[in-house]
Amino acid sequence: MMKRVVVTGAFSYTGAAVAREFHRRGWRVHTLTNRAAPAGNGPITVSPLRFELDHLRRELSGADAFVNTFWIRFPWRGQNFDTAVDSSRLLLDAARGAGRVVHVSVSNAVLGASLGYYRGKATIEAYLRASTLSYAIVRPTLVVGAGDVLTNNIAWLLRTFPLFLMPGGGRYRLQPVTLADTARIIADAVETRDNVEVDAAGPEIFSFGQYIRLVAAACGLRPLIVNAPNWLALAALRMVRPLVRDVVLTREELLGLEQELLLSHAPPLGQESVADWLRANGAAFGRSYVNDLSRHFGAGAAAPILDPATSIRHGSTP
Repeated sequence: MMKRVVVTGAFSYTGAAVAREFHRRGWRVHTLTNRAAPAGNGPITVSPLRFELDHLRRELSGADAFVNTFWIRFPWRGQNFDTAVDSSRLLLDAARGAGRVVHVSVSNAVLGASLGYYRGKATIEAYLRASTLSYAIVRPTLVVGAGDVLTNNIAWLLRTFPLFLMPGGGRYRLQPVTLADTARIIADAVETRDNVEVDAAGPEIFSFGQYIRLVAAACGLRPLIVNAPNWLALAALRMVRPLVRDVVLTREELLGLEQELLLSHAPPLGQESVADWLRANGAAFGRSYVNDLSRHFGAGAAAPILDPATSIRHGSTP
């Protein structure tokens, strides 16, 4: 009999890749999402993601596994990291009827506790550890792939402007991982019996400066890159905001980079080269800006981001 997994956001980013991986492994996939299903979404069944305990219990009851990818990137319109914690706790409480729970966290959640994003993730990690659930915690670093926001928009900035301001000199390190590797590591964690906590990190480590130059080279660009203090780099990005009507980068995201929170301290489980992925996809990468506000709060909030059948982006928001 086929096993059944419930995945939040199977038409979004990480959730779509996870759904595709489970389908490839022969699982039945059910998703909780408020996005419309892409045309031909195949055998994936769909229910709305409503943060109501009885509804969530019904949806998760009898599932062999539950993968929680829910989180927010930054506070907006009444949602903040505290509300994200409350919603995540509700999902985990409802998952007591599921056989196995995998929570998608972030690398170095505890070490980044001075930052709201990381502190919230660490809170949910602790809540899951204290539960009686069979669980895994998977902590991705910087996930790179189709539907990407941060790296795609770096490429867009490099294509759009003649000058790139490198915050703080870019000497801090990061360890990106491909979207496909992330999905594989999450699915492996579901199929492991023990309670485990693992990082999803790729085999390559770059300084941020090296990473920017890698993205530029993959796109066939030779921009002028100038070191700048953080305040100036962030001020420049705030000047871009009216053009794109989006939050390009938050101060906390930059601090997380500078504190090397996107760097794993364990042997890498990722196998794919992010550098190779960028070179293979650089010609198309960053051709359009991916608007995260529109994607989650505006006109794109109900539209699919990725098709889990292929993990191909359905479109970006100008």
